[in-house]
Parts: sequence; C-alpha cells; structure tokens
Amino acid sequence: MKSLLLTYLLWLVGGFFGVHKFYLGRPVIGLLYFFTGGLFALGWLVDFFTLPRQVRIANLLRHNQSAGVSAELRQELETIKRRLHHLFDSGSEWRQPFARETLKELLKPRLTDDDLMLALLRAAQRHRGRLSVTEGVLETGAPFAKVERLLKTMVNSGYVYMDNDPTTGVVVYVFKEIL
Repeated sequence: MKSLLLTYLLWLVGGFFGVHKFYLGRPVIGLLYFFTGGLFALGWLVDFFTLPRQVRIANLLRHNQSAGVSAELRQELETIKRRLHHLFDSGSEWRQPFARETLKELLKPRLTDDDLMLALLRAAQRHRGRLSVTEGVLETGAPFAKVERLLKTMVNSGYVYMDNDPTTGVVVYVFKEIL
C-alpha cells in the first residue's frame, strides 16, 4: 500500500521533478513533471490538495490488479487440474495403481462456488427438494463449512428456506422451486 505521509514527503522534496508521481505508479506524468518543473509549479501546487485522492486511487488500482491476477491464476490452475484429472480417469493404465490414485486425488479439481451451488441443486432434486448439510457434503464431496456457507447464501438470496426435519430435528434446507 502506498503511504500518504511518504507521498507528501516525496512531493515536498522532489515534487518539481515528479518523484511522487513515479512513487504512485504514474511514470508518464512523472516524466512530464520532470521536464516541465512540476507543470511550471502549478501542477505541483494542485497536487498538495489532491494527493490523498491520488494515493487512494493508486492503492485501489494496485489491489484490483493483484486480485485479478491471482484469481485468473487460480482459475487456470483449476482448468489444468480438471484436464489432468480427466486424463487419469480416462482409463490409461499406470503400472502402480497406488501412484495413480494418489495423483488422481491430488489433481482432483475443486469446485467453484457456482459449480458447487449447481451440484447442491441437483442433490436437492434427488432428495425431493430437501437437503441437509451432511447430505450436501456426501453428494458433492465439498467440506462441511463450504457447503453450509453456500446453503446459507442461498437462504439469504431467497431461493431456499431453512426448516427442521419432523422426525430427526435436523436442519434442512428446502428448495422451494424443486418441491
């Protein structure tokens, strides 16, 4: 994260040369300041009042840029895992079955939230529109916490409501549109 205090310090010490602009990740404007003396001191003066906003924008851009790259990378890794899992599942013979099963389990793709919600809908359809967290875990193979979180998200969005099973008292999620 870019620091407002450091930005002001750079503005004060080297603002006429655009040092603070380089720090905020704006090299083109920094070069313009460098060759024009802070836009003839007028830009340097205006920056005194706009630096807090410029720092917020730089931090937002940096955060969104890093989040986007990691999300894309995660998605690409999941695609590779799906392809490898399919390859191992397609019946190709391995000399050591244990190694094959171990690799297959390691490369098993994780379901995204959307994929998992779809799997939960299908599971609810098989269970006549009523699904407990345990049934969701058994049907999807996802962890308890993730299944419960997604079911609660579905409750909050209005697609599902919570009820108790009349015989066991277990909390079940009722899918209104499937009943």
